[in-house]
Amino acid sequence: MLQRGEGMKFKRHKARQLQRRQFIAIVLCLDPVAEALIRQVLPSEFFCVKEKPSFDADLFIVEEGLLTQTEQKILSALVELGTLKAVAEHLHYHPVTVKRCLRSICKKLRVKTAPQATALATRLGLI
Repeated sequence: MLQRGEGMKFKRHKARQLQRRQFIAIVLCLDPVAEALIRQVLPSEFFCVKEKPSFDADLFIVEEGLLTQTEQKILSALVELGTLKAVAEHLHYHPVTVKRCLRSICKKLRVKTAPQATALATRLGLI
């Protein structure tokens, strides 16, 4: 039997345990309505949904077809070749096209740089 005051301690202890068990979720979705729906479905006591991707997140929810085939091709070539100029020459694209595509990729993955985009895409299995 719990004595007086122990019930509150037990509840606080349980609340701390729930906070510790909260998972970090990242939602990458082109459709804002679908993203909002996914966020509503994830119980807030277990999931903390972050805006910016962090590489140590526990859960990534990625919309199928987030990246086009061209974007995937450019990212794969960037991982292999390392520079935008080399990617443009290898894929026979204009360098401006490669830059524009990379900008679109970064926007979709919510990252700022090409290395972040390639690292995240590799982690997510997009390339």
